[in-house]
Amino acid sequence: RKKMPKKDLIRIVRMPGSEIRVDYTGKLKGRGANISQDIKAFDDAIARGILARALKLEGSLTLEEINRLREEFKNVIEEKQFRRNNKPVSVKIDKSQLIKLTAKDD
Repeated sequence: RKKMPKKDLIRIVRMPGSEIRVDYTGKLKGRGANISQDIKAFDDAIARGILARALKLEGSLTLEEINRLREEFKNVIEEKQFRRNNKPVSVKIDKSQLIKLTAKDD
């Protein structure tokens, strides 16, 4: 376990009502656990019971919940790697390409 900036971590939250979700924004209300942006770290946290302990779950996660959270976690990793530092993404195209793209929609 090592300290890392919040932007380099992914938060998993136990929301009021016991729903567990991956927090894309890092701002959902509830008890949270931060995991580094590595699917191996997620798998390790599940296997060793670290996630259940950090979220203070009464029981363990079901296989269905684990699979759903794993997919959401992978999606957040991809999103964060695509948009470093939460900066907007700019795409530059020339006018002729724009005309071709908008013509396809008609």
